Amino acid sequence: MTRVPAVAGQFYPANKNELSKIVDEFLSKTKKQNLNGKIIGLISPHAGYVFSGQTAAWSYKQIEGEKIDTVILIGPSHNYPIEGASLWTGGNFSTPLGEIEIDKQLTNELLSSKIFQTNSDVHIPEHSLEVQLPFLQKTLKNFRIVAILINDEQSYKEVAKVIARAVNNSKKYVLLVASTDMTHYPKKSDAEIVDKDILKVIEKFKSDQLIKADEKWLSKGIIELHCTLCGLTAVLTVMEASKILGADKSVIINYSNSAASAYGDEGRVVGYGAAAFVKTTGSPKSEVRNPKLEEKEFSLTKESQKELLKIARNSIESYLNNGKIPKFKTTNSELLNNGAVFVTLEKNHNLRGCIGTTEARMPLHQAVTELAIAAAVEDYRFSPITKNELKDVKIEISVLSPLKKISSPDEIIEGKHGVVVRKGFRSGLFLPQVWEHPELSKKEAFLSELCWQKAGLEPDAWKKEDADLYTFTVFAFKEE
Repeated sequence: MTRVPAVAGQFYPANKNELSKIVDEFLSKTKKQNLNGKIIGLISPHAGYVFSGQTAAWSYKQIEGEKIDTVILIGPSHNYPIEGASLWTGGNFSTPLGEIEIDKQLTNELLSSKIFQTNSDVHIPEHSLEVQLPFLQKTLKNFRIVAILINDEQSYKEVAKVIARAVNNSKKYVLLVASTDMTHYPKKSDAEIVDKDILKVIEKFKSDQLIKADEKWLSKGIIELHCTLCGLTAVLTVMEASKILGADKSVIINYSNSAASAYGDEGRVVGYGAAAFVKTTGSPKSEVRNPKLEEKEFSLTKESQKELLKIARNSIESYLNNGKIPKFKTTNSELLNNGAVFVTLEKNHNLRGCIGTTEARMPLHQAVTELAIAAAVEDYRFSPITKNELKDVKIEISVLSPLKKISSPDEIIEGKHGVVVRKGFRSGLFLPQVWEHPELSKKEAFLSELCWQKAGLEPDAWKKEDADLYTFTVFAFKEE
């Protein structure tokens, strides 16, 4: 079943030539911004083209000519209530400019999650995704789409995680698009105050702050202010998924409102914004620890793993015998790279010591030597390991990726990320393995315990702006 246009002739011209001409005119009045990176997500409005077409053109100009395989369109349902998220599973989408194929592979993968439902009926009359298509058809070639409608604000994080996982598995260049208009329907002066504040929050790239800003403005009693973003959940979902997929910058590209149109009314305004979520090229110098290690951080060979585990055990054994730190030599090039490492000791499946560093200050083999000994005899939480019990101790080594400073706890992926919290002279670190503890498997408990146990801070310190959070991943391996 092809999804035929529902609003052609209303929101945009139904005639192919007229539609092509008007979109070209909109695009000709825009230009590409220097975004210094790869666009992961966009925000684009979905009103009639005479009102919002020019702002939409600013969004799509930024991806013009890119080789994008699939566009995941996410917008609100204006006609039906929806639980979770609703996927179109019918045939192609059609516009006066032609048909667009559905990416069945990605659609089916999303459907494997219970948060997604298949309900093509809700898509039939909906305009929020349809009005995006002519702009995509004029700026991209040979792309497919995934069509998602979502209203439930409570489910956006879970939906975003499922989308990001599916995109990563696909190995495709996938663009995310959040379809939304802004304020409905205050007078022009009120609309511009609210819209510009909302855009500032979007620019900060913090979904939790966006929710609070929406609640703040809706509670102020502004006359005829029905919403700040009619596609709020779509925006939250795209923000969250874009972050998981590596976007680290939000850029506001354009703003307008319906009062600027010849058909507009300054007493009853709808706002329109264009924004991009970008994965910037390169990293700040302060974030780069060791380029050589970055290239290989998750590719240590089995031989390297065995050698490091042997070095760790022999180091502890030697130190317990003579009280001296041994020196090991190696010809293994992987172990000559500087590395940030943690060494963890377990006895009968219980933690017996753990010491490490977040900075790559010495070759891997030397770091493992020193940190294995430290974990055995210097972890203040435990008594030093004895010669007799060493045979019962299992060793695990975790090689850390460079730290990445994040702007919001929302960017932390449960089960994947290790986290560092810093405030003043205090800091603490939890490895990703800590998520495996049942009582710390949820983000709030994980971060609260990190602040309290490891950094000596108040449990809720991670929620406050004066605390800095960093994420990292590890390549971990252990003795059999």
